[in-house]
Amino acid sequence: MLRFAFCLFAACLLLPNSASAHRHRPKGPIDCGIVSEGGYTAHLDICKYEPMKMYESYCENVPKTGEATLVLDLISHPLWKVPVVLTLVREASREVAAEAPAHVYREGIASFRVYFSTPGRYILEVKPQGVVSAANQPVVLRFPIAVGFPSPKSFASLGVGEVVAVAILGFLGYRFWRKRLLERARRPRP
Repeated sequence: MLRFAFCLFAACLLLPNSASAHRHRPKGPIDCGIVSEGGYTAHLDICKYEPMKMYESYCENVPKTGEATLVLDLISHPLWKVPVVLTLVREASREVAAEAPAHVYREGIASFRVYFSTPGRYILEVKPQGVVSAANQPVVLRFPIAVGFPSPKSFASLGVGEVVAVAILGFLGYRFWRKRLLERARRPRP
């Protein structure tokens, strides 16, 4: 039983956790998901539907594959007036995984539904049409996205429920171990 409790505790510590990704803004850094290029700035949130949890919001590290919605806040107001092309590219092969045609996002918010079929590293390229930098190069905002790379939990990221469960299991394991020691001590020795 004690071994079981120890294994359960170790599993809780090593389970993948999305807290390091960006889940719920107060846990993530303020600049999480913000990219600037040539004086233009945008912010990316990756919203993924998780059963029993509703939607989880990530910054750039999505622990599981599947359907997700990329929500892009065009912080720089000039981007609200020009057509913007959104392209999701697999980093290693430069293969286009998904693309949204040029569209003017007058409210400054672009929503782009994608399906991450395989784990890997992706790049969301935001290409405002006709916008160039000071070096006369087209402005492209690139957001790195890692999908399917769970990160190990740190003790500080354990939730209250996990800590209580481990404490209860530890207490029950101790009681069981103590009871077995007392039973052995009471048995007559041959």
